[in-house]
Amino acid sequence: MKTRLAPVLLAALVVVGVAAARAWAQAPASTPAPVPVLAQLNDSTDPGTVPPGMTVVFVPPAGDGFADGGDGFADGGDVPAGFAWVLPPALPDGFADGGDAPVPDGFIAALAQPAGDEFWNDGLVPDGLIPVFARPAPDGFADGGDLPAGYVPVLFATNAGNPGMAGG
Repeated sequence: MKTRLAPVLLAALVVVGVAAARAWAQAPASTPAPVPVLAQLNDSTDPGTVPPGMTVVFVPPAGDGFADGGDGFADGGDVPAGFAWVLPPALPDGFADGGDAPVPDGFIAALAQPAGDEFWNDGLVPDGLIPVFARPAPDGFADGGDLPAGYVPVLFATNAGNPGMAGG
């Protein structure tokens, strides 16, 4: 009896181990931590209003009361007209694995969801996100495979580089 029970238990352990490994491998990658950025809002669904060299992406807003000091504003909350604090996800660990173009000086790279036909044709914005302008990442910046599905790398000007910012 013991000789038959051992192979059955071993087979059961193998099945459980394989199932656990498969579930772990198929689990979606968690979104990286957010990066606070002051971004220019886009209030138009007309693609002709996008400034040259820019694109429209969706990112989560930082929310009311986000800027409460330490960001160069005298009273902690004044944001230039047409701008908002947003919290796009940072690039995931291991993204820059040797061949990617560097982030230009005065910019930070982050992840965002690109605006598609649903936005341009119907004005649809994903729940919990807002449309903002960003610069597309330069050619050679990403070679694919390192980003969560549905996200693209974009560049935002650092706070000092945004128009209307104190010290900018």
